[in-house]
Amino acid sequence: MAASGTLYEEKRLGVLDGLRGIAVLLVLWYHVWEISWLPAPVSWLQFVPETGFVGVVLFFFLSGFVISFPFVRSAAGQRSSPSWSQFAWRRFTKIVPSYVLAIVVAYAIGYAQVQRFADTVPDLVTHLLFVHTWFPERFGTINGVLWTLAVEVEFYCIFPLVWLAFKRTPWITAGAMMLMAWAWRAWMAHCCMQTYFASYEENLPGYLDIFACGMIAAYVYVNSGDRIRNSRLKLAAPVFLAAGTFLLIELLWNLFGFRMADQWQGVWQIDKRPLLGLAFASIALGALFSPRTLQLLLDNPPLRFLAAISYNLYLYHQLIARELLRLRIPSYVGDDPHYDPLWQVRYTQIAFTATIAQAALVTYLFERPLLRLPMPQLRALRAAWAPSRNAEARSSKPRSQ
Repeated sequence: MAASGTLYEEKRLGVLDGLRGIAVLLVLWYHVWEISWLPAPVSWLQFVPETGFVGVVLFFFLSGFVISFPFVRSAAGQRSSPSWSQFAWRRFTKIVPSYVLAIVVAYAIGYAQVQRFADTVPDLVTHLLFVHTWFPERFGTINGVLWTLAVEVEFYCIFPLVWLAFKRTPWITAGAMMLMAWAWRAWMAHCCMQTYFASYEENLPGYLDIFACGMIAAYVYVNSGDRIRNSRLKLAAPVFLAAGTFLLIELLWNLFGFRMADQWQGVWQIDKRPLLGLAFASIALGALFSPRTLQLLLDNPPLRFLAAISYNLYLYHQLIARELLRLRIPSYVGDDPHYDPLWQVRYTQIAFTATIAQAALVTYLFERPLLRLPMPQLRALRAAWAPSRNAEARSSKPRSQ
């Protein structure tokens, strides 16, 4: 399900598609607002675009949920155990081809070459190995949004070990992940606030608590689902949905009020990032157990469509938005269009339309065909390789005189 970019294989999990669609909308609005400065339609909503980067945290929560979900179901005896080879293949086909294509496009149009600290060979090596976030000068090169892919892939790599512990002691493992994440952020703030805090805090250790929240939410959904659905506990689901939504809004308001502080985005999350994970878990579980009429707030065609194209929308949205400004699309008079309300509106409309259209094309013409490729069978590969190996062996034998 995670590999396909959608969770709609089971209708009751469609609400997670809705959350994925909301996450990518938040990030898109945030980065377009950074360029356009277009105010929110009503002033009290201004906190939404200015804190929209929290959509990335929601992405990590959803990743923790969806990659652990089939394994949790297997441990609960509901499904057969997924193979690790299939896990690796699906992660590879979902992440790597589109990621490499985005890098190629960034270089082909000259976007990567003009980024701060751009250096082609180190940039390519570190990005293709998904370790660029560990090198501060490589963190934002090629395409600034690619840092999240390093965090995702690194978590995929350690997930077998995480699952080994989580399967035995889920709550203790999740608690340990949360403690490690908080300790990492606090240590970074203590040692490196004026140097590397902004980049190192965004590495995988700093997000282990969010992945843990997603894993625990999947665990609760699988292991307590039938008991909740068949009892009066299901009546509390809308309350959890509303409480999680209220908590999230309160957190974003609080974050918005902190925006004048030094390095506000990272500093605020040192202690409060787990609360974001709690809010996401409450929303997800509350929606999953709520009546269908409430689920439709998230599980609807527009949000499912955005969820389906979310990966490629995320990969290209900032690049397209910045290129539109560089190319003066739409046109404007003078050197600074930010005080022209008409330009702000037109630019925002074009940026949203162009990024969504581009993401749909790449998703359905490039990503989806690759996702349908069957996993290579090692036995077949060995059989195909054996004849050529035997031929080489025969050709290397000395001929008789």
